[in-house]
Amino acid sequence: MTSQAVPGTDASSADDPARRPGGSGRRRRALVGALVGAVVLGAVGGVLAATADPEVSASALVQSYPDPGSVENPTTGAVDGDQAARNATYVETELVSLNSADLAAQVAAAVGQPVDDVQLEAVRVGDSNVITITATAGTAAEAAAEAQSAADLYVAGRQQRLAARITGLQGTVESQITANQQALDALPTPPTNGVDVNEQQRAALAQQNVELLGARDTLQRAAADTGQVAGVIQQATAQPSGALSTAVLTVVAAVLVGALLGGVLAPVVSSLRGRVRDAHDVTGLGVPVLTPDLPVAARGRRASDLRRVVQLQALQLPDGPVNGGSLAVVGPAPAVGTTFTAIAHARHAAVRRPTLLVTYDLDEAAELVGGLREPSMLLLGGRIDTSGHGVPDDRPTELPVRRASSVPGLAVLEVPAGGSVADLVPTGLADAAAAAGWAVVVDAPPLDRSDEALRAALQCRETVVVTAVGASRVADVDRAVQILHGAGATPAGIVVNHAPRSGRRTRKTARPEAAAPAPAAAPNAVEEAPADAPVDAPDPSEQTGRMPVVPAEERAGLPTSRG
Repeated sequence: MTSQAVPGTDASSADDPARRPGGSGRRRRALVGALVGAVVLGAVGGVLAATADPEVSASALVQSYPDPGSVENPTTGAVDGDQAARNATYVETELVSLNSADLAAQVAAAVGQPVDDVQLEAVRVGDSNVITITATAGTAAEAAAEAQSAADLYVAGRQQRLAARITGLQGTVESQITANQQALDALPTPPTNGVDVNEQQRAALAQQNVELLGARDTLQRAAADTGQVAGVIQQATAQPSGALSTAVLTVVAAVLVGALLGGVLAPVVSSLRGRVRDAHDVTGLGVPVLTPDLPVAARGRRASDLRRVVQLQALQLPDGPVNGGSLAVVGPAPAVGTTFTAIAHARHAAVRRPTLLVTYDLDEAAELVGGLREPSMLLLGGRIDTSGHGVPDDRPTELPVRRASSVPGLAVLEVPAGGSVADLVPTGLADAAAAAGWAVVVDAPPLDRSDEALRAALQCRETVVVTAVGASRVADVDRAVQILHGAGATPAGIVVNHAPRSGRRTRKTARPEAAAPAPAAAPNAVEEAPADAPVDAPDPSEQTGRMPVVPAEERAGLPTSRG
C-alpha cells in the first residue's frame, strides 16, 4: 500500500509554527498582562500627575571669586600656591553656602513664601567660577523671583563678607601703624656727634612703618573694588519648556513599570491558579505530550494546518486508527475539546481506511462533520481466518451507523442513552471493528462525570487525554492520568488543545440525506459472500484527494492487539 506523504518531515517544515509546542499561550498572557498593567498604572500615573502641583524652574547665573591677593596678604599683594586649586576649593565652599538652609530661609523671607516651599539648587558650570542657581516653584513668576532673590542675596552677602574682612584688616593695620609710630617716638633723639646706639632699631621701625602705610593704601583700594568679587551675570529666567514635564515623565514611567509588572506577573498568577498554560505545564505527569499542539480555533483556520498537526500526532500512536487500530479520546472535564480532537483524528484515519466514530452526542458529531446520512446497518463480530480474510460469525452484531456526508469512509455510531460502549459488541467493539477492517475513534464523555471514559479506554488500543489551554487545571489532568493508570489503560499521550469548545452551541438535528446503500452493500458487512470479497470503500478513482482504503488482502499484516 502506498502511504500518504506526511507534511513536515522535510527540513523546510522544521520552522513550521504548528510544530513548535507551547510558548504561545505564555506569550499571549504576558502581552495581555503587560497591556493591562500599562493601562492601569498609566491611568494611576495620569491621575497623580493631574492632581500634583505643577512645578516650574527658573535659573540665574552668578560669578564669584576668592578674596583678592591684596586682602589675603596686604603687604605683598600676592598669594602663594596654585590659583586654579584655590579657585576650585573656594567654589566648592560657596556651593555649600548656596545650598544651605540659611540661604533658603533668607529667600523665603524676601519673597514672602514659607521656607518649605522654597526649593533651591546651586551647581558649578564646568570648571569656571560661574554658578547656576535654580529655583523650583508652582509658577514661572514665583520660580524667577526666588532664583533672582537667591542670586541677589548671595552676591550682596559675598560683597559684605569681603568688605567686613577688609575693614577688620584696616583696623589691624592702623593699630600697627600707631604702635610703630609710638615706638619710634619713644626712642631717644640721636646724638649730633658720636654713635647712635638706636640706629638699627630706628631703621627697622621706619621700614615697618613704610610697609604698614603701603598695606593701608592696598586695603583702601581693595575696599573700593569689593563689587568685583561677585556679581549676577544673568538675571533669573524660566527654563525653556522643551524638556519633558514632570507630569509626562510620571505617566511614561507608570506605563513602563505597569507593562513590566503586568508582563512578569500575568504568567506567574496564571501558574499559581494551576491552569494549563501550554505543553510545558503537563510534561511532568508521567505521560508524553503529543506534539505539536492543536492550533488555535477560528473559522478561518486552514484545514491544511490542522491536518498536518493531526498527521504528526498520529505518528506517535502506532496502534491508533490511522494504522487500523483504535483510539479513545478522554477529557478530564467538560469543554476541553475532546469531540473536536476525536473528529480530527477520525477524519485523518478515514483517508486510509473505513473509520467508525463512536459518539455519545450524535447532534454534536453531525454538526462538526458536516451532516450525516440516513442510518444503515453495520455487521460486526466477524473474525480473521488463517488466510487473513474476514469470515462471518455465528452471531454477528448489527449496529445502526450514519455515514458522514462530506467525509467518505467515515461513519458515526451513537452509544444509546443509558448504554455503554462495552455493551455494543459482546466480543468488544474495537476488536470486532478491527477484524472487519474498520478503525475506531471513541469520543468519550468527561472522566469526572462518567465511567464510560474508562470503559472506552479499556476497549481501545490507544488512549489520549485532552487538555485545554486556560480551561483545564493541571491537577485535573494529573488525576485523569492516574485514574487511567489505575484502571490499566495507560494513556499514550496528552493532547494540548488551543481550541477548546467553551460550550455547546445550539445544535441542529442532522438532516437525513440520500439513503446509503442497503445493509447488503455495507462496506464491511460480513455476509454470505466470498471470503476474499473486499471491503466496500470510496472509489480510489474519485477526485477526493484521499488515499484508497486498505484492501482486505493487505489488512492481514496490521496489528490486531495492543502492543
